[in-house]
Amino acid sequence: MFRPTFTQEKKETLFFDAWMRRIEGDALLRVRADAMLHAASTMEPLIADTLRTPQDIRYHAEGPFVRDHLRLMLMSIYAVAEGKASLLEIEELARMKGYETEIEGLEELFKEHVAWFEAFALCHDAAKWACTAFKSKEESRGAQLGFNTVHTYEPDIDLAEQMKMRTAYLDLYQEFATTHAQESPQEIQSLFYQTYEIDVKYPFHDRMIHAPLYEALLQRFIVAHEMIDIHGAMLTDIISHHLRFEPFAVAEKSLNTMKQFFYLADKRGYDTENFIDFIQGAVFFDFVCASKRSSPHGSWHEIEMMVHALRAEHDRDPMQRVEKQRAREVHETRQRNRWFQEVGLDGIALLDVLDMEPGPQFGKMLKQIQGSVIGRNEMPSVGKKIDAELQKRVQEYYQKAFEKGD
Repeated sequence: MFRPTFTQEKKETLFFDAWMRRIEGDALLRVRADAMLHAASTMEPLIADTLRTPQDIRYHAEGPFVRDHLRLMLMSIYAVAEGKASLLEIEELARMKGYETEIEGLEELFKEHVAWFEAFALCHDAAKWACTAFKSKEESRGAQLGFNTVHTYEPDIDLAEQMKMRTAYLDLYQEFATTHAQESPQEIQSLFYQTYEIDVKYPFHDRMIHAPLYEALLQRFIVAHEMIDIHGAMLTDIISHHLRFEPFAVAEKSLNTMKQFFYLADKRGYDTENFIDFIQGAVFFDFVCASKRSSPHGSWHEIEMMVHALRAEHDRDPMQRVEKQRAREVHETRQRNRWFQEVGLDGIALLDVLDMEPGPQFGKMLKQIQGSVIGRNEMPSVGKKIDAELQKRVQEYYQKAFEKGD
């Protein structure tokens, strides 16, 4: 899928953790994300359960509950959608020379399909509540309290016991948080884990999207967000395979992982490039933006997963990326020329405006004027009256470009 880009001048970059801190500190993004979570949980009891599902600090140090994960994911989606944050401001991505057009294209996809990524955020972990299981380290306080459960698809699983342990965990956490009310939610999460050493797992929660209860939930979101059938089908597939993103954390495993998604796209009959773009978007917002990793020195984000996911697409077929880039450039040139003609910045129109004859001198002037419109050089000054007319046409060009998302 072609996404014409209007290359902006290079911005100052930030390392990804700093980029995310800026998003986390934006009160308006938080309000918007919380409003969406409130609306979704009010309409859907399954989402309400999802929000209070406990998280494992080893993989989700952004907060003690899935609500914290989804909030951060939505805030990141909205930050890009509203133009408050750009992917090429991220130092680790800006360093990927030759990938600028690809990254700009992804950013345009994020802006075009905010509703799709909202639905992914809200539904991809919906089954975690039903799949929650606990495992405590030997001789830990968590083990002494009995926080060791097994969750499988076996028909004899004791659901009542599972529910009892889940409720006991939430009660224990609430009691602990009350006695540490002066600490931040992230600090309480860390102290709780250090005290009880309880790991939280969610076996099979990705595949559970195909269970009738969660399939119906997802379908309601697909309808509410007015998705076309192909985007709804891709959403279902990506949610049911989202745990397969984990190998992107390791460079050596990324290519094979990407090949699996190419195979899935071919099997389903999807537009491969479009499907991979949505995959990379899901990796970015779920595993990179909204999943903080914990370490003795604090928390951090795994931006390398996005780097590996981008490179893996190229490594699978380097020539395909070259051809795709060439096709995009041809498409963008044709689009620009069409807009130049529509607003009177093409060669024929400018001959009349500038009152010049065809020839090398006019060709040079035409190149300077059109180059200035797309940010390659300064606009030449011809005279007050003509300059004003050119500026008027340039503004009309920009209006067309921005209406198309360029």
